[in-house]
Amino acid sequence: MEKIKFIIPKEGILTPNGDSDPIDFYYKPISKNMYIGRIQAGLDLLKSHYGRVMEFGYGSGILFPTLDSMSEELYGLDIDSQPQIIYKNISKLNLKQRPQLSQKDLLKEKYPSNYFDLVIAFSVFEHIKDPEKLLEELYRIIKPKGQLLVGMPRVDNTMKQLFRLIGFNEIDNHHVARHQDFILNASNKFKLVDKQHFPTVLPEFLGLYFNMLFEKNDR
Repeated sequence: MEKIKFIIPKEGILTPNGDSDPIDFYYKPISKNMYIGRIQAGLDLLKSHYGRVMEFGYGSGILFPTLDSMSEELYGLDIDSQPQIIYKNISKLNLKQRPQLSQKDLLKEKYPSNYFDLVIAFSVFEHIKDPEKLLEELYRIIKPKGQLLVGMPRVDNTMKQLFRLIGFNEIDNHHVARHQDFILNASNKFKLVDKQHFPTVLPEFLGLYFNMLFEKNDR
């Protein structure tokens, strides 16, 4: 199966969407291998092409060139990121389509039922202690047999120290949920079909980031 390659925009085209946006870490020498590698490990779980794709938590839009290359329709939803800024930045990237972006809570956007072939959420659910309502909404809007790709970092004292090494000193205020708990929360709505940890050369219990590919269950 053909692999999807993470297409990184040139440095300076995209801008942070807030004080906690990690866009700069994709270009810093110390952190870029980790930030790029964790996304590529998640993309490696996917098929090469999808119809309608939505990125939940698109941030600065760094994933849009990649998603543009693998989708027929591209959507983005982020409660913080401002679409007008993202549109201005990604206009320099020569995408084949204009993503349909929304700055809104997922529970208030009200996409049609059974709408998306794939929803991607990298580094979103570690910020959410109780994801039950969001999972219910994702179940509603994803098509039967559609997929949900979720990426979450390791959450413990070891990870706290690693974030401090790259200059992120307030990680406790942002990361409140573990990937193991997310799998349990999602299990009655989605089937876990594949997973990958990063770095892939290490055993899973030493992983720093965890990607999980789910498929919508039939009820």
